[in-house]
Amino acid sequence: MQSSVYKQYALRMLSGKWGISLLVVLTVMVIQAMITTRLDLSTNDPEVLLTSVALLYGATVLLAPIELGKNWVFLQVAKDEKPTFGLLIESFGSLKDYSRAVVYYAVFYLGLNVLMLFLIVPGVWFYLTYRVVPFIMRDNPDLSAFQAMRKSRQMMKGHKQTMLKLFASFIGWYALVLLTGGLAYIFVTPYLQTAISGLYLELNASYQAKQPVG
Repeated sequence: MQSSVYKQYALRMLSGKWGISLLVVLTVMVIQAMITTRLDLSTNDPEVLLTSVALLYGATVLLAPIELGKNWVFLQVAKDEKPTFGLLIESFGSLKDYSRAVVYYAVFYLGLNVLMLFLIVPGVWFYLTYRVVPFIMRDNPDLSAFQAMRKSRQMMKGHKQTMLKLFASFIGWYALVLLTGGLAYIFVTPYLQTAISGLYLELNASYQAKQPVG
């Protein structure tokens, strides 16, 4: 299916839900800014570097459940359900969801950063392969982080190019983000996230249809 179909779907699903969508994006941005702006990993001062590393670790533990919750909010939007702000922090209320979030994002970002450090193509492949894990976790609360990653790998087989094209179709929008000094980011993010969620819903339906009955 063409990227334009997912983008049109996203705009249709976002109708009447822009308020909560913008609030979620702004909240995540503020939390990220509060932590990351205090990091200084390039310093030669051992004390400052140690503090920055500690903050980076804290950011991973804190932001993983929030990042997971953000994906859950836009999955709810894509399902044409009423999104709730509480989804953003829902993982903090469950040790299992909290652990799944931290494990997934720790593995995901470590693998992505290591691969991107040496070769871009494997890094992009890795990103596309495991991008839908947060959605799988929402629809399959019984799966562990690694089980969800395995299912994502199976689901994305033969469909990574479709997702890559969808991301590429937003290049113009991210050029607008740069031109507006980042202001447009709060509008582009819900648009992109909902489009990706829509793609996931289609892939998941196709995947489920291929599973043996019983």
